[in-house]
Amino acid sequence: MSLHGVRTIAVLELRQRVRTSRWPVVIGIWFLIIGAVAGLTWWAVTSQPGDPATTLASDRGTTLYDVVLFFVLGLGMLVVPSLTATSINGDRVHGVLATLQTTLLTPADIVIGKLVAAWAISIAFLLAASPFLVWAWIAGGVEVGRMLLAVAVLVFVLAVVCALGLMFSTLTARTIGSAVLTYLTVAALTFGTVIAFLISMPILATQQTVRVKTVPDAWYQQHQPINPEDKMTMPEPTAADCVYVSREQSILHMERTWWMLALNPFVVVADAAPSRKPVSFLGFEPLQMISDGVRTARMGSTPESLNECFPELASSPLTSDGSQQPDRQPQAERDRLNKVHAVWPYGFVFLGFIGAASTWVAVRRLRTPIRKLPRGTRIA
Repeated sequence: MSLHGVRTIAVLELRQRVRTSRWPVVIGIWFLIIGAVAGLTWWAVTSQPGDPATTLASDRGTTLYDVVLFFVLGLGMLVVPSLTATSINGDRVHGVLATLQTTLLTPADIVIGKLVAAWAISIAFLLAASPFLVWAWIAGGVEVGRMLLAVAVLVFVLAVVCALGLMFSTLTARTIGSAVLTYLTVAALTFGTVIAFLISMPILATQQTVRVKTVPDAWYQQHQPINPEDKMTMPEPTAADCVYVSREQSILHMERTWWMLALNPFVVVADAAPSRKPVSFLGFEPLQMISDGVRTARMGSTPESLNECFPELASSPLTSDGSQQPDRQPQAERDRLNKVHAVWPYGFVFLGFIGAASTWVAVRRLRTPIRKLPRGTRIA
């Protein structure tokens, strides 16, 4: 493999795509879609009731950052597979691949060049969405280091998806077959891992005696109104009414199967650099919600985590107008999740192995002389 050969293939591939396709139009539509999502998110955040000086300052930027990055990743997983899923077998069908193989270019030059070209186009899509990430950073609440780390991991995930499409493009003779296999693999990584994790939960559950902090049933019996129609006058329990009780219940041992979620590209990006802010305003920060969920799964169900004392969990400070500000995730819970080791490095290594293996298979499939070809495949 030579740098000149890789550059030659990459330049040819980019020129061909720019001249024979409408990628500039597609990128323009992409920009408009991301802009619409960012604008609607900003409107949803700023239109909430409350004091903008205190309530929105730390939440609007993090919410915009999470939503935009999550949406870019979701659309990227739909668009990027099409960049390489028909790259090799499409050239073979048109008789272009055989011409390249008769030159001094090596199989690695062809594969890496096409991979670099597809990766560059995927980065162009990400650059089109970068103004809205800058907007989120200017709004506040998002650290530059976290944003750069999340973007770097996102670029890496897009490269892995490009390598998967390139591999299937060398394994199948028909372009429709390679495209379907690529999308099925991406779906298996995104949805299949979650489904497998959910299926494993009841299978590995065990009956255990645990210590739970909760409001006892006796409290509700003592404060039950005499007239069933007077339920609105029933007092609410306070944190002082919570007690520890021992009971036998089903324990979901998520700490044994959390690694399934670590293989998910969305989890890798979300856990790499979420906003890490307490959810106290809009409450919709998808990257943080995914990261908190997978870290909770890794931590597992321990006696310390079985806290069902809802009055205690719901307690929060008052806002500037004197109303109760709901705090869905107390700072103690946030600190506990932050102490759990990060999950994304495991998925990062796994996806890196998949990307490297896919590239190696693609190079092997382009080696000449070709010993066996699928029926009906043309050489030139």
